Formats: sequence, structure tokens, C-alpha cells
Amino acid sequence: MMKVKVSLLIATLFLALTAHKLAAHGNVTPQGADSSEMQKITNGDESEDGWVFENPYRNLDQETHKKVYEFGESAYSNNCAVCHGLHAQSGGINPDLRLLDPESMEDDEWYVERLRFGSSKGMPALGGIPEGQSEPILDQETLWAIKTYVEARRIVAIEEGEIEVD
Repeated sequence: MMKVKVSLLIATLFLALTAHKLAAHGNVTPQGADSSEMQKITNGDESEDGWVFENPYRNLDQETHKKVYEFGESAYSNNCAVCHGLHAQSGGINPDLRLLDPESMEDDEWYVERLRFGSSKGMPALGGIPEGQSEPILDQETLWAIKTYVEARRIVAIEEGEIEVD
């Protein structure tokens, strides 16, 4: 009888710990974000719904960069971490966003296109305008703040030897 109680206790603890780990990645449904404190992006291509194709937050003063980084970290945690991993460290199923090279205009363009239009493999069109709505799920200020956060995580990953770059 004692063995059964101990086994049940261990099983219950295991399930509780596992459920906590699964919930730690956040909600699967995009949560949106209030970007009203972010520097507005106004020089976008009007034929592309005002989108810019290079991170406009990349070369900011330290104080502004910190603000953008913190907002991007929060938005990433609430909208991206469930698929792309905590701290932008992918578990291998979805792309590791830290591999996007901030020096590559092509990588910024890929980022914009993927966020605007999504993918057939399950990536939602977070920057697109869903049917029946007049605004995107996440505006480009939020999405570029997320990219700024991911770029900072790239630097940490390179320094810690988690990813290699040429």
C-alpha cells in the first residue's frame, strides 16, 4: 500500500512539473502589444502598406535601444516564444531566429515577408491584416522591436558559443 502511495505521489509531482514547463512558453494565440511608446516608423514603402525592409531600430542610442529591447523582449515572450523558444533559442523544430544576420538585408526582407504573410508550415501572418479586421495583429513597430530583441540575443549566443557564424 505504501508503494502505491509513493508511486502516485511521484506521478502527480511529475505531471505538475511537466505541465508547468509546457505552460512556460506562453500562449499559442498572438497577444498583441501596445507599441504607443515606440518610435513610429514613417518612412515605409507606401506600395507595401508602409513597411520598411530593414530594421529601423538597429542604430539607436543606448537608452532608446534599451527601451526598444525591453518592449521587444515582452512582445517576443507573448507572441513568439511558444514556437521559437524562450530567449529566442529554438528547440530545433522552428527556425532559430538568432541565426538571422543583422548585416544581411536579405534576412531583414525574409523576416518582413514571413511576418506579413506567414507560412504554410503554421507561422501566422502577425503583421498582416486578418480577414474582417482593419489592423494587423502586431504593427511593424512591435515586429521590429522583436527583431531588435532577437538581434541582441544573437550577440549573446555568439559570445556564449551557442551558435557559430562565419
